[in-house]
Amino acid sequence: MLSTEDRLMARQFNLRSRQLFWRGIVPDSHPIWHMDEESLVDWVCDYQTKNNLLVDGRLGPSTLITMLANTRGGIGGFIIDGQEVCVEGARVARMFTPSEGQTVKPDICCILSIPELDYACRDRMLGRLGVRAHFSIDSSNGPSGESLIIQWADPMRAVPFNPVFETVDYPRRRQCVGVEFETVLLLYQLDSDERRWQRRRPVVKAPVGKKVINQPILYAPQLKAFGHIMDVLEQHLGIPKVYPLDANGYNTDLLEAGDLEAYKGYLAKFNYFQMNNEPGAGFVASLEEIFGKLEEKPQSQGAQVSSPTAQAQAESSILDLSKYEAHRKELAEHPEPTSGFIPEHEDGPRFSLSQAIASAYGTGRGARAGRMAARCKKFDND
Repeated sequence: MLSTEDRLMARQFNLRSRQLFWRGIVPDSHPIWHMDEESLVDWVCDYQTKNNLLVDGRLGPSTLITMLANTRGGIGGFIIDGQEVCVEGARVARMFTPSEGQTVKPDICCILSIPELDYACRDRMLGRLGVRAHFSIDSSNGPSGESLIIQWADPMRAVPFNPVFETVDYPRRRQCVGVEFETVLLLYQLDSDERRWQRRRPVVKAPVGKKVINQPILYAPQLKAFGHIMDVLEQHLGIPKVYPLDANGYNTDLLEAGDLEAYKGYLAKFNYFQMNNEPGAGFVASLEEIFGKLEEKPQSQGAQVSSPTAQAQAESSILDLSKYEAHRKELAEHPEPTSGFIPEHEDGPRFSLSQAIASAYGTGRGARAGRMAARCKKFDND
């Protein structure tokens, strides 16, 4: 049961959602168009309970996507090779019906991203937008802490959009599985994303290739849902949970074609197509959480030691210290200071503050030099 405050928030959200999100997804003949605010909240809560959604009474993107899926493959487990694979905690909205066809065996998974996934689902279902991924992950926070997964196709069936000989969304001549995260690609979309999910994504800074870019984060429920997809792909397709590495850690550079030919595992779009915004800094900031924290190399551990020995080693690798060997030997033979180590003193003219100020005044480098000279004569030492 919702509290009084939660019901009030749900009513306010549904009034706005009716104007922004329903059109094109909810049929005009659906009875919710004619319900009052309280009846609508009750209907949404009942629908969310039946479809294993977070019960908040809000008819928002995740519930609307579920309504679309129920006109096709419904809500349940993954469809892999024509069979349903149920994973505890995973909620899969299937936008297709299983069918027979040519069996394929992908060995690479490509990470993409897309904003406003509810709009994309509507347009794809209506044929106004092409399908380019097998799985999508929305931004919801489900009852078990996972986001809703949208499945567009069986990854072991050849489908029209299958990434063979593609030029942009996937590496060429590779059989791939596409997974797209719902995330903000451009910062001006933050407001729209916040209206949809009633929370605002923090922005993170991360290196992508040769640049450091700012983009919103991926939510923890999205990463948890992605973990379910990774488990299924590893178990049924044999795609290992690995990501390209270089000497500094996870590699976010544009990879060469030769590197991609023999690679099996996971790639981001920026690894094979120069587009920093997809999937961008939010994905890079989550690499260690997804694929595990890398062990530090001995060299990097030694560099962090601040002992005098480590500092001397660091200096010796940069400076040529051989010219000081003679002084070191002499110091070892004579621990007390010798004349060779005492700086010579040279007599010079004694300093006069008033003369210095007057000189500055004469050269135009001090507007008040004249007045200061008269006041400071008492400090002269001549």
